[in-house]
Amino acid sequence: MRGVLLGCAGGCLLAVVSAVWAGAPENSAKPARKSFGLEKRVPWSTSRIHGSPDPASPYQTENAFPKIIFYEPLSLAALPGTNRLLVAERKGKIFSFENNSRTDQKDLVVDVGRTVYAAAVHPRFAENGYIFVASILDAMNPSADGSRVSRFKVTGRNPPRTDAKSEVVMLTWPSGGHNGGCLQFGPDGFLYLATGDGSGIADQLETGQDLGDLLGAILRIDVDQPAAGKAYRIPPDNPFVKTPGARPEIYSYGHRQVWRFSFDPPTGRLWAGEVGQDLWEMIYVVQKGGNYGWSVNEG
Repeated sequence: MRGVLLGCAGGCLLAVVSAVWAGAPENSAKPARKSFGLEKRVPWSTSRIHGSPDPASPYQTENAFPKIIFYEPLSLAALPGTNRLLVAERKGKIFSFENNSRTDQKDLVVDVGRTVYAAAVHPRFAENGYIFVASILDAMNPSADGSRVSRFKVTGRNPPRTDAKSEVVMLTWPSGGHNGGCLQFGPDGFLYLATGDGSGIADQLETGQDLGDLLGAILRIDVDQPAAGKAYRIPPDNPFVKTPGARPEIYSYGHRQVWRFSFDPPTGRLWAGEVGQDLWEMIYVVQKGGNYGWSVNEG
């Protein structure tokens, strides 16, 4: 038996006592080996397996435009009536370039000056020169109207250029952890856009199943026939136009963070890729008025 006295605040003494069983050695012997297990792992170097058990991919990727480089490009769109493509970089610059594998020049269309998630070109761009941009005012500081879709009018056409001052803000929604940001024109001519649930994790704002705000949804608006006092009109056949308390812009809801979606040209179906939280990533065929479960369920 051993004892140690330690001083403490207030003049008291603590007795720390440790016991050693009588007859036990100071350093106990190592436990006996079990009858199974490995003392040492031996590398397996005699395998005759080559390659992967998965079948080879039926395609190969190649750099279609090897002479031009972009910084974090997030969207690509064709400019109708031209032989040019439009690229939006995350840092806010939007470029165009000739759709030619030998091209070595990209031309600045506009520098939005803030984070950009996507750009979409109006189907009648050749007539009106409109491009639509999804952006965030300040990605580090969420705000009630931090996410937005804006319209810019291109004036110069060869190459196309526009002034950042030509911006017309069409629609805003709260920014946060998930801002959505994809936008595309559908085969019906309406503009579709994803918003995200605005939170960092677990639908903190509890908005996924809430039809009363624009978050956690895919929206559908008419940008060609604006209603009085607005920059857009609600298509009369949107699914929640007659639902009390619902935002009529909503096309589908229950989304966590639809990062990208597109329309299948032969069928017009809307396919969406959604970012999951812990276990699942989702691909949906999105139906008008559909509820995709977040945050009641995922996947």
